[in-house]
Amino acid sequence: MWPTLRKPIGKFSGPLMRYGSGYPGGSPGANLPFGLDSPMRFTLFYLIAGVVGFGAPFLVIRHQMLRNVTEDPKD
Repeated sequence: MWPTLRKPIGKFSGPLMRYGSGYPGGSPGANLPFGLDSPMRFTLFYLIAGVVGFGAPFLVIRHQMLRNVTEDPKD
């Protein structure tokens, strides 16, 4: 049974084995949306992404908690 399945499995997994991680080249940072050439620019973008990504849920919850929902809606 295995000799008959070896060829179709090899056809399917051949490209997967060849490219490995999915990105040719294999250099770290090749698939990032920003460059790593300037350390100061990388730090700035990293901080902005971290503050927005980590702080946004807390700001949304704070806004929802401070919102006044006890008033009747105006007709």
